[in-house]
Amino acid sequence: MKAQRRRALISSLLADRPVKNQWELLTMMADAGAPVTQATVSRDLAALGAVRGPEGYYLPGPIFSSDEATPALAADLTGHALQVREAGTLLVLRTAPGHANIVAVSLDRARLRGVVGTIAGDDTVFVATPNRAAADSLRRLIESIIHVSKT
Repeated sequence: MKAQRRRALISSLLADRPVKNQWELLTMMADAGAPVTQATVSRDLAALGAVRGPEGYYLPGPIFSSDEATPALAADLTGHALQVREAGTLLVLRTAPGHANIVAVSLDRARLRGVVGTIAGDDTVFVATPNRAAADSLRRLIESIIHVSKT
């Protein structure tokens, strides 16, 4: 099977739900009549830009949008986040002293696709994302919430 057709099959399989691991994907592909090796699946996943999150492999798409921010997350960002900066695949959120944990917990509870995890200090939150595109999307979302509330 040609790479383009294999990758289309992988995309359709990942569109249904995240796949836990490459072995599960191999089984799904074999069941679909397209047996391949693990090395081929690994290369195809990389070529497609698939990322591995807590639930397994998925294809990033429009990961964040303003309507995905829960009211609780929006309220916590509005009330506590002062600034957000991108640092590669990390975001750095600044808060007032003692407020970082509130923002980190709210981000964790929102379970936004593309947020791998958070670490909170006293006035700083590090938000890990799987790639730069996810970091950029999340930064824009947070900035839109922060700036709308500050104007």
